[in-house]
Amino acid sequence: SFNINNEYFDLTKTIYEAFQIISYQATANNIELEAEIDDPKNMHILKHIYGDERRFLQILLNFLSNSLKFSMEGGKVKVRVNIMD
Repeated sequence: SFNINNEYFDLTKTIYEAFQIISYQATANNIELEAEIDDPKNMHILKHIYGDERRFLQILLNFLSNSLKFSMEGGKVKVRVNIMD
């Protein structure tokens, strides 16, 4: 069965964890990983995201893995977080 575990979590920590997991693959291909938030004053919002952190991590790892596969050696993969009203 597919269980969703919704709770408050820190998205910045989840992004950092994903980068740590995928960093070996990025380093092996000489690809830089970067995270960017639209406006630093929104950082407090990212520390209180409501959802399933494990699912967010899985999705982020999938996006990162695919991005690394299709990036040229010496390139960059950037995760950009935009807060939308």
